[in-house]
Amino acid sequence: MSSPIRFEIRDRVATLTLDRPDKLNALIPEMQEGFNEALAKAAEPGVKALFLRGAGRAFCAGGDIGWMAKALAEGRWIDMEALLDLGASVAHGLMTLPKPVVAVVHGPAAGAGMSLALCADLRIATPEAAFGMAFVKIGLHPDWGGSVMLSRLVNPSLAAELMMLGDTLDAARAQALGLVNQVVPANQLETAVEALGRSLAAGPSETFARIKATLLRNQGLDLASLRARLEAEGAQMKAAMRHPDAKEGLAAFLEKRAPRFA
Repeated sequence: MSSPIRFEIRDRVATLTLDRPDKLNALIPEMQEGFNEALAKAAEPGVKALFLRGAGRAFCAGGDIGWMAKALAEGRWIDMEALLDLGASVAHGLMTLPKPVVAVVHGPAAGAGMSLALCADLRIATPEAAFGMAFVKIGLHPDWGGSVMLSRLVNPSLAAELMMLGDTLDAARAQALGLVNQVVPANQLETAVEALGRSLAAGPSETFARIKATLLRNQGLDLASLRARLEAEGAQMKAAMRHPDAKEGLAAFLEKRAPRFA
């Protein structure tokens, strides 16, 4: 099986590409090695910035619902929690990477896919992009840093709305809310990405690192408190996974019907 993550460095800009296009780049535990290696290489001195992308027509559809439903039905809690722990680790790594991180969203970014995009410092999207904290629709709690990052980016009332309703935002609405920095036509996306990459590659690495640390500090976070928030988020997701609503939500999604929650 080919690796579910591709990574390359070109002209001092690193690119991590989720590479499960047939599954809309849905997240699975087998991505752990790819994420770990990519984050380690992106932290090396020769790299100025990291871009996050998805292969095919989606950025990331979130956790692999089919895989999750099967693991839940078989009681494979260790495997389930490994995926959740990976999310906390990746979110912490992206938010504390001393380099600018840019998410390039050209299609769906749902659930943990939206969380992953929010963990970037900047987001560039096409009009076809769609964002949704869809966890609640299958009886689950946000993870992969989604609740932590959303609460940093929007006011509490809006964060509650997006997490409790799970409605999908188009690119224009996401930009209006401050969740997206730039929306460009699909046929201009690569040009815009390359231009941003050149700008970041020409920038001062040490200053970038200081700015990222300042942004965290100005919101009352440091490495330890950020990790604590991510772990608390993960604990809520692990508890949600063990509630009957999760099994019903996953089954309803796969059966294409409305869930019947408790």
